[in-house]
Amino acid sequence: MPEPLSRTAKPQKPLGLVSPYEKPDLTVCTGGTQGPCGHPALMARFQQEALRLQLPLKLAPAKIGCRGECRKGPFVSLPHRGLFYQQVREEHVPFILEETMRKGKILFPLLRLDPLQAIRSDIIWEKETECLMTLDPSFCMVQVAQYLIHFHAEESCGKCVPCRLGIKRLGEVIEALTRGRAAAESLSEMETLISLMTQAAYCSFAGKTSKIILAIIGYFRAEFEAHIRDKVCPTGVCRMI
Repeated sequence: MPEPLSRTAKPQKPLGLVSPYEKPDLTVCTGGTQGPCGHPALMARFQQEALRLQLPLKLAPAKIGCRGECRKGPFVSLPHRGLFYQQVREEHVPFILEETMRKGKILFPLLRLDPLQAIRSDIIWEKETECLMTLDPSFCMVQVAQYLIHFHAEESCGKCVPCRLGIKRLGEVIEALTRGRAAAESLSEMETLISLMTQAAYCSFAGKTSKIILAIIGYFRAEFEAHIRDKVCPTGVCRMI
């Protein structure tokens, strides 16, 4: 699929760890790190139907953070094809396996197409509900946050000090995290910077763009702490020095 138009000319780099041959064929939202909205029945239905159809299927839980309020879920990702399905129900499972997995056809009524997508096509981000899901579970969420900080740094007009210097400092801190050089108080510093940017910036840009960073830290705090405390990237993506 062609990439949606992006507001940045910076080339996208894959955030996942494993090669396409090792990626799961399909990931299913089974509930976020917060909230009771899991869909274990949907995962079980995929397993049952794959057995019935005698279809080899590498199935994995999606890497997702949510509060149980998403509007378009449950989500299903197909990493090899680079796309998401949304509002998937159990009755859709046989069609997904037969038409998409076996025949390679896209089910357009289920396909997630967001005309306002401005960040990247391998991440779902619902601003209103703060639901976030990656295309592949091997994504390092520290690197996802790093990409988003750099993306927003390019979008900032730079007219006011809190936004201009705040985003720059966030970039420096997140860079240290990915290299295993972060100080023990790095997470607190990031949260303080975002709070100051939100309250003191001239416009609402800093607050709106930092909302997703706070969500990533909140949902996947253990990954950030591993980078800081243990100098280890749990997914093996970051080259810790």
